[in-house]
Amino acid sequence: MIIYNKEFDLSLNKYGIEVPILDDRSRKCFEELQKLDSSLKETNLNELEDITTEDLLRVHTEEFVNELLNNKEQKLIECYELVDEEGNYQRYNPESASLSLTHLYDKFILQTKGTYLTLKKSHEDKFAFGLCGGMHHAMSDRSRGFCLINDIVISARKFQSDIRPVNISVVDIDAHKGCGTAELTQSDPTIETLSIHMKSGWPLSPECGEGPWRIPSNIDIEVGVGEEDQYLSKLEDGLKKLKNLDMAIIVAGADPYIEDVLESANGIQLSKEQMLQRDLLVYRFFKEREIPQAWVMAGGYGPKTWEIYFQFLKLFREEELA
Repeated sequence: MIIYNKEFDLSLNKYGIEVPILDDRSRKCFEELQKLDSSLKETNLNELEDITTEDLLRVHTEEFVNELLNNKEQKLIECYELVDEEGNYQRYNPESASLSLTHLYDKFILQTKGTYLTLKKSHEDKFAFGLCGGMHHAMSDRSRGFCLINDIVISARKFQSDIRPVNISVVDIDAHKGCGTAELTQSDPTIETLSIHMKSGWPLSPECGEGPWRIPSNIDIEVGVGEEDQYLSKLEDGLKKLKNLDMAIIVAGADPYIEDVLESANGIQLSKEQMLQRDLLVYRFFKEREIPQAWVMAGGYGPKTWEIYFQFLKLFREEELA
């Protein structure tokens, strides 16, 4: 099951935000999948359930949610770090914007709806991939690292409350540590976190200082510069330590890919083939154990990252049809 609608696309350039997340990351992947399967259709937005203020409060503090709802523009500026310490714009050209920043808030809510539908469909069909979501840096009291709200934990807790009280493993294979997810679930034994990430890059670099982004995941796997040959074995060892195996959410960032253009993700440089092996390792681990798995996109920057999602979903489709 593929969850995608063109309305998920953030279209950051329309808001004057100059961050290299391209809309064709999800759209291009979906269009290429349609060439393989003409019956593949966009997700009907009517299938998406509302994400309410109550849902946000399952995860985020009341103070943060109130600030977010009452001052969306300021919170989005903080989310994308569009103003530097001296008060000057960075990565932001409001004169080029055709849409107000406040409209971008609705896109984040829509992506969270997509993540929640992905989780529900994985429960029904054992596997679902949402070409959306994965905002793993958002913390209880703040947006961070391009992540306005934490759709992963919002969806997990909404599912546990509204559908079934399951134990969930969040497996984060983005290049950056899933710091927000770790902070949000540190006292929640029903949600277990595994993060395999750069050992020394953001948000763990010395200049980041001390803060809640250093709260450990249940299973943290650090990958040092030049240790790409150890990546798969480290990940496999980590997967074997998981205990919350009713369901899994995979935060499938494409930014460990060597062709990713985000400088702060270059601490891991996996080849295209290694990226496919990464995804297949995780997929087969949960499939062999008949554990429902919901995948979301997370990070991935530049014109080639769509290929990482496509190669995995293409091979998944071939295996399912075999």
